[in-house]
Amino acid sequence: MAATSILDLIAQATHLREGPSGVSAMLRAVYRAGSLRLQDAAREARLPLPVATAVRRELEKAGLLERRHGLTLTGDGRELVERDLGMRTQIDVTCATCAGHGIVIPDSLQDEVARLAEIITHAPSVDVTLDQAPCTPDTSMRRALLMLQNGALEGKRVLLLGDDDSVSIAIGLVGRALRQNDLTKADLTRGVTVIDADERRLAFLRDAAAREGLAIETVHHDLRRPLPPALRHSFDTIETDPPYTLEGARLFLARGCEALTAAADGHCFFSFAHWPPSQTLDLQKVFVELGLAVRAVWPNFNRYAGASVLGNLGQLIELVHAGKAAAELPDFSGALYTAEVNPRQRVYACAGCGKEIVLGQDGIPATIDEAKARGCSACGGHVFRRQSGRPS
Repeated sequence: MAATSILDLIAQATHLREGPSGVSAMLRAVYRAGSLRLQDAAREARLPLPVATAVRRELEKAGLLERRHGLTLTGDGRELVERDLGMRTQIDVTCATCAGHGIVIPDSLQDEVARLAEIITHAPSVDVTLDQAPCTPDTSMRRALLMLQNGALEGKRVLLLGDDDSVSIAIGLVGRALRQNDLTKADLTRGVTVIDADERRLAFLRDAAAREGLAIETVHHDLRRPLPPALRHSFDTIETDPPYTLEGARLFLARGCEALTAAADGHCFFSFAHWPPSQTLDLQKVFVELGLAVRAVWPNFNRYAGASVLGNLGQLIELVHAGKAAAELPDFSGALYTAEVNPRQRVYACAGCGKEIVLGQDGIPATIDEAKARGCSACGGHVFRRQSGRPS
């Protein structure tokens, strides 16, 4: 069978949005590495881990992939890759220093990374219903340094739309470290404000800022509502890592544009999932609608601590507001978060007694972590297993 047909069949069997190119990317990742863990193959191919697992399974069935101290190509797999797909390159040209991020955290700021990591250990639990998935401390620090490098912090008024990543703390720590070598002792920015719908997260940021002597203002507000008047047209820079839905991207970016001053350079640092081309095109249309121009794209810039379903990685897109101000949005009442936009029936069974539960139904919590904490209503067990073959 032709290689393209095999890739097509595997893409169809796994409902792969990326199509045959996603299967090819997985094969290329394994081929270049020789042997690769599934998690690393998913990251290299920019596939969610469950999707990469399904692709791996189909590749194994086709006799192209096997597990031997990691994923490796079979003889047939190597022949298909080299002869039919024309792959020969096995070198890695990614920058060994910055890993392709374009930003290196200097030795002089490593103490701040360690301090940020310690601060984050006291953060509130993640609320998955709000699509919270905090990034790692070094990612937060790299975001702050990218903003600094590109002229979006010094002398700027900065607004973060949601901050479960604690980027506001990272900005404050960078500013504090730089002030130690600055005879003027001037603040790095002209103010950092965080707006978030999660009051627990805001309380954590306030407490951390108070302990560290950082100036951070917090505003409790749901972005589905119009911005408070005091925040409109008041900022030079915005940063956001919104829900990974098209609706989430549009809403958060629109509110961010409403917050920018007319005279500002209009910097926007937008973190988002890696999407297949067809969905990325829809995302780019949102940029155009809002008058946002893409200045740079940093693939795999963001590493997340608890988002293995996304492959633990995401991109950062640097945008500049270059068009006329879009009309301000009224109240938003549609589906926004992932579970709302893509509702899934998630069926689990208690490992102890076999009782089945459906998350979010019949009084069952919406997340598996909450269900585990509550325990099985039949036997009190706290271990649940996802039921295969169920709608998801």
